[in-house]
Amino acid sequence: MDFKVIYYQDSSGKQPVEEFLVELKRVNGPLAAQVSKAIEKIRNRAYHKEPLSKHLESGLWELRVRAGTDILRIIYTFEKGRIIILLHGFTKKDQKTPVGDLELARRRLKEVKEREENQNEQTKR
Repeated sequence: MDFKVIYYQDSSGKQPVEEFLVELKRVNGPLAAQVSKAIEKIRNRAYHKEPLSKHLESGLWELRVRAGTDILRIIYTFEKGRIIILLHGFTKKDQKTPVGDLELARRRLKEVKEREENQNEQTKR
């Protein structure tokens, strides 16, 4: 059974990863096409490993995409019910994942988990 892939949504309803990918399609069609293919692949459990996907730390994974010399990363997480949430996307310039990008993904992951906990508490009532 495949996973459902969704975009992180902030408290105001914005989906920054989706916005990032829309802009990417406008400025770099070949890389955007590779990202689209990679997202389709991670829907399948068999592709949750290197070189396409890499575990970063507890709760965070990195989708790794390259088109020519362009490198893009999308940090994502898993949620119960076979759901993947795309938390943050960025173009990569250096060997290591930039600390600021990792911190942003961590904050978004924390927010997702807090929302899930709140929903679980409301369901129990």
